[in-house]
Amino acid sequence: MIRPRVVDCHVHVIPLKMMKADVRRVFTHSKTYDAQVYGEIMKPEGLVRILDREGVEWANIISYPAPEVMGFNHRLVEFVGNYCREYPDRLRAVVSVDPLRDENPLRLLEEYRAKFDSNWVKLHPVHQLFKPNSYTENGGSYKKLSDVYEYAESNRMTVTFHTGTSVFPRARIKYGDPILLDDVAVDFPKLKIVMAHGGRPFWTQQAFFLIRRHQNVYLDISGIPPNRLLEYFPRLLEISDKTIFGSDWPTMGVESIGHNVQQLLGLGLPEQSMTKILYTNIHKLA
Repeated sequence: MIRPRVVDCHVHVIPLKMMKADVRRVFTHSKTYDAQVYGEIMKPEGLVRILDREGVEWANIISYPAPEVMGFNHRLVEFVGNYCREYPDRLRAVVSVDPLRDENPLRLLEEYRAKFDSNWVKLHPVHQLFKPNSYTENGGSYKKLSDVYEYAESNRMTVTFHTGTSVFPRARIKYGDPILLDDVAVDFPKLKIVMAHGGRPFWTQQAFFLIRRHQNVYLDISGIPPNRLLEYFPRLLEISDKTIFGSDWPTMGVESIGHNVQQLLGLGLPEQSMTKILYTNIHKLA
């Protein structure tokens, strides 16, 4: 079989010292955690070597501030941005702001976009503790949130939202319901929205409906065991034009990027659909 071309839209590189102690314990006690490998990827050349071994052309490196839940703040965004600058053709920084707590999230977003040449934003409602559609409530008092969406839409930036569950202490899973993105997709129809994890495990039907309903909503399959992907999305082929591959590596339960690719290929989906998911579709967003 010809080796497929692969882009990973969802990789994490987070220094352990930036995590709260209880978050670090959960992370490092996972069966898939490998201290040697994790140490290797703390330097960008280490991650690039791994991408080479596993046949990945380039990867999005995720960042976001979530000091209350996870411990890391904007220092992580800066770390990831500087990390990716060393290999701009292989590592792409996904920047972030805290749209409710930052004094001026638009200024920060503009700064990160220019400084790190980034056109992708990550928002994590479950760890940043906000509803994605909260700008519609309380007389629009959360205007900073809608301002972020408007800025991203106007500047053709893609926004990935975490949807679904989280195992970390203090996370608020209620904010991970994909239905909260329906308002965002309606109010910002040109905003490119990616639903990370597809609302797994119990909101996948809502996610599937939104992807089919809204032209501007996409699915990132990271965090879903590929051998269970068709359990969560039995009609995946209907949205294969709007599905992108992500691994969520090296977080819990993810053995490696290459392992996820092989499991995905083992589903027996049509080659054309696999090519779109693993490689082609992300170029509509990047």
